[in-house]
Amino acid sequence: MKLPTGDAAASVRPCAHGENVGPAALLYAVRHGQSTVNAGIRPATPAEADDMRIELTELGRGQAAAFGRWLASRPAARRPELVLCSPYLRAVTTWHLAAAEFGPTGVDLPCLEVHDLLYDRYRGERSHLSISEVRERFPREFAAEQADPLGFRPPGGESFHDVARRLGEVAARIERDRRHRSVLIVAHDAVVLMLRRILENLRDDEILAIAEDGLAGNASVTTWERDERGFRLTSYDERAHLA
Repeated sequence: MKLPTGDAAASVRPCAHGENVGPAALLYAVRHGQSTVNAGIRPATPAEADDMRIELTELGRGQAAAFGRWLASRPAARRPELVLCSPYLRAVTTWHLAAAEFGPTGVDLPCLEVHDLLYDRYRGERSHLSISEVRERFPREFAAEQADPLGFRPPGGESFHDVARRLGEVAARIERDRRHRSVLIVAHDAVVLMLRRILENLRDDEILAIAEDGLAGNASVTTWERDERGFRLTSYDERAHLA
């Protein structure tokens, strides 16, 4: 698999929002709906094993639609004006299914940018192996990752610190934006976790404590709102809309 490269947008929907409305005051991040890999379904072909092409399950598609209904029902000031979406199929599908729920409500869709830095943590040569398989086949690598969970880089892949570095460019893009007061990121659990590191200026031990308690669930929503010091977390891994 070739890693996505480039500085920003892989796909942009023309924006009709005016300039100089100020920086974004509201930021959401949603993890994609349940994927086949999340459900423990083993890929049957090399194409199905390609991380960029992993699809949603029927449950995941329902989760994406439920998220869309929740989003469309929000007050106008609480709906996103811009969506930044991972280029991976499971994330793009999540947004398309969510966006389809806007139609019956008459609510306008936000601008869309498929952003090539929002992909999931790339595990390189170990991309298609489960944690238990890595432990069994590559015990030294497994031990190294256990010793340094955020800094370990699998062969040909990324560490969580690498993910944070590229997401710093996404955060800077949001800071430069003066057209959209509210932004939604559609991506992956590793992206949500490392966004917390960047936006909340968290230490490694704080990030590890969050991960220990549980990563963002499928189609869960995390929310930050801007105050005088920057973005402040107001909810993490919210799933009430999926009930």
